[in-house]
Amino acid sequence: MHGTSPARLIRAGVFAAVSVGVSANGHALQSGHDVPPAGMLLGSALMLAAGWGLAGRERGGGAVLGWMLWGQLALHFVFALTESGAAHPGHPAAAPAAAAGQDLSPGMLAAHLVAALVCALWLRRGEAAAFRLARGLRTLLADAFRPPAAPPALPLPAGPERLGGGDEPSPAADAVLRYAVIRRGPPTPRIA
Repeated sequence: MHGTSPARLIRAGVFAAVSVGVSANGHALQSGHDVPPAGMLLGSALMLAAGWGLAGRERGGGAVLGWMLWGQLALHFVFALTESGAAHPGHPAAAPAAAAGQDLSPGMLAAHLVAALVCALWLRRGEAAAFRLARGLRTLLADAFRPPAAPPALPLPAGPERLGGGDEPSPAADAVLRYAVIRRGPPTPRIA
């Protein structure tokens, strides 16, 4: 699962979808209006690119949280920029300046912080489960497709072989049955 294109794209897509979805909902609740589709698309592209860079290997919880905090800050500015552009279509030069300070209330910052924490928890646990599953499948498939091992070679007898003579077992039989428990014998008498 390390760096293969389909798995990496899936991981980056999940990262982007979770980040943008949770962030847009929190942002809309705090600002009182929906995030425009342009903000959703731009935020998704930004987070997909960041997710692609991160998805090269398994990340720890601290790294995921750090990237989520950065991502939530970036998404806030993307959403604010597209909201101000939609609200002031005749003044495109004023849009970036207005977007930088728009809705930068403690509630908005708290919403993005909570979104970062929730997303980091979901993504880290999901990533750990996905990597655990991939390792288990790799082990299972490696064992399933490994050629069977040859049976162990029996040791050769040390001296001349005895064929049916004497009470002691031959050395070859002793080597094969070294740990065998023999439970055969005459029946025990019953006492009535």
